[in-house]
Amino acid sequence: MDRPIQQKKWTRRKLAVYGAVAVAGLALITLTLASSRRTRLSIDPNRLSISTVKLAQFQEYIPITGTVQPNNTVYLDLEEGGNVEKIYVESGKPIAKGTLILSLANTTAQKENIDAETRLIDNLNQLRNSKISLTTSNLMLKDELLDLDYKILDLEKTFARYEQLIKGPNPALALSREQYENTRDQLAYMRNKRTLLQERIRKETELQEQQSAQIDSSIQRVNRNLELLSKIVESLEVRAPIDGQLSTLNAEVGQGFQRGQRVGQIDQLDSFKVQADIDQYYISTVARDQTGSFEFNGRTYELKVTKVYPEVTKDTFRVDLAFAAGIPEGIKRGQTLQIDLRLSESKRTYIVDKGGFYRYTNGKWAYLVSTDGGSAHRTNIVLGRQNPQSVEVLEGLKAGDSIITSSYDSFKDVDVLTFSQPLSRR
Repeated sequence: MDRPIQQKKWTRRKLAVYGAVAVAGLALITLTLASSRRTRLSIDPNRLSISTVKLAQFQEYIPITGTVQPNNTVYLDLEEGGNVEKIYVESGKPIAKGTLILSLANTTAQKENIDAETRLIDNLNQLRNSKISLTTSNLMLKDELLDLDYKILDLEKTFARYEQLIKGPNPALALSREQYENTRDQLAYMRNKRTLLQERIRKETELQEQQSAQIDSSIQRVNRNLELLSKIVESLEVRAPIDGQLSTLNAEVGQGFQRGQRVGQIDQLDSFKVQADIDQYYISTVARDQTGSFEFNGRTYELKVTKVYPEVTKDTFRVDLAFAAGIPEGIKRGQTLQIDLRLSESKRTYIVDKGGFYRYTNGKWAYLVSTDGGSAHRTNIVLGRQNPQSVEVLEGLKAGDSIITSSYDSFKDVDVLTFSQPLSRR
């Protein structure tokens, strides 16, 4: 007897189809929910600044403020303290090298100087007398040698005559044997004495040379000390070490100063440089031979970095810059200059205007304006080098894209900005 076969309601095929439909529906629901969770803010587009990414020449530079300074400045620091006795030159006046600026009175230092000078002069006289005594002693020995040589010469002549007589046919009639031998012995004695005297003179000469060298060295030291004493006295008179302008003189008649205190400075005004303090953030990018420019009297002038000071003080470091093509006419000491210091060469790259958004996001994201101009979406970006006007675009944006460059402070980091009216892309 045949039994009817009962078909299954859920086949594998049906299960697969229904499963795919369920997954798609779940994904659609998830996207819908995610979209609904995106934060939005409606704003007036007329309050915004919009910039479009473009391909253009770009150069990294920073604005700095420099001060014109003399290329050579000499500070007037006192070598000896005292009270100001008289001022001869007023501050701000041109001055020639060697000109007396002011004089100091210091009775204590002057008295000590006189006493020390007296002692040194006495010492110098003793040294000179010692040298004279050595020379006199040596001359006396040489004089003694000269007398001895004369006596030896006389005895040699006498002994030669006696020797001829003693060897003659009748020696006993002309000369006694005793007289001959006495003359011979006396000549030998004189010769030996001369040898000893020569040795004494040699040793005395060596000793004299050594002592004389020591005395000469001592005399030189005494003379140097006398010169130093003289300079101490001269230091009570402050004179200009160079030609220039007495820019500052901080002294009044009767005012007391200690040794080493600064009373003024002299500037050479025929040559200038520019000094500028730069934020320490740029200390690794600023280097010698980098150039900058500034505007003065309607013209543009070039500067070159000549020195970078490595010390950081109050979050800044200092640089010296030289005028590249002569000093501008009319520029004055202490004048401030607004300088654009170039940090890189100019090159063609993608750039966008730099606005308040950069400070808020640090260049990590921006609001990208949609193609229909009705909204702007938060978009991750990567920016590179910058200058006060623009910033280099590395990733996240392409040519023709527009972003909001005004400040984001009031947007509260929402995901989407919707515009109350369509925005024409700029």
